[in-house]
Amino acid sequence: MRKPSATWVAVSTSAAVAPLPPIAMACAVFVALAAALVGTGAAAQQSRLAEPHVAHLTSGFPGAPAGRGLVVTAAEEANTAMMHANFAAGDPTNLDAMKTHVGHVLHALDPALAGQGPGLGFGVKPAVEVIVTHIDMAMNADGASESVRTHGPDLASAARGVAARADRIVELGQRVLAAATPAEAAPLVVEIRSLALELDTGEGNDLEAGQGGLTHVEAQAYEILAGEGVLRVLH
Repeated sequence: MRKPSATWVAVSTSAAVAPLPPIAMACAVFVALAAALVGTGAAAQQSRLAEPHVAHLTSGFPGAPAGRGLVVTAAEEANTAMMHANFAAGDPTNLDAMKTHVGHVLHALDPALAGQGPGLGFGVKPAVEVIVTHIDMAMNADGASESVRTHGPDLASAARGVAARADRIVELGQRVLAAATPAEAAPLVVEIRSLALELDTGEGNDLEAGQGGLTHVEAQAYEILAGEGVLRVLH
């Protein structure tokens, strides 16, 4: 029996469908390869990283929701905080709404501060504190790689800046929850909204001065991954 050409797809031992055009075949192969990479990317990346503390930041941390890495966990919680900070500022005449959404912001920053909320249940502040702990351990480990030693300090500085900003939001949020009138709460909510955005963007690029945000944390994590010779992907 003549073998089917490379552009035929066998569906049984005795039947075949019409040949795919070369472009369609190339697309199908690409999609299959992409799916395989997504399915195995986190595990493969974690196994290839010689430094387990870096893997905790980038590909998986025990105790993080759905086994996420710490950087992704912090970023997702920060997104929730930003969204509800915007909701809180949406109606400066509605004290109850401001308090409700500020409570959700606090939950996303640190679940210990609010019983329930829409966040993952881990919190921005705990995540960035553990990020600092693990990047410090990675930098101080025997045989720490050049990429970890080069980019680790800026990553840690940016994470500390995020933690300090989270503390400021918590302080303002508690004042909102104690406010008696909309006029008292409204300017605090406006400041919370600005600071919540800066959890991500930062206030500037002077990381040692605490201006960094999660964007800077992610950028330094990507540089470390590139230096380690693994995919620049955070899970």
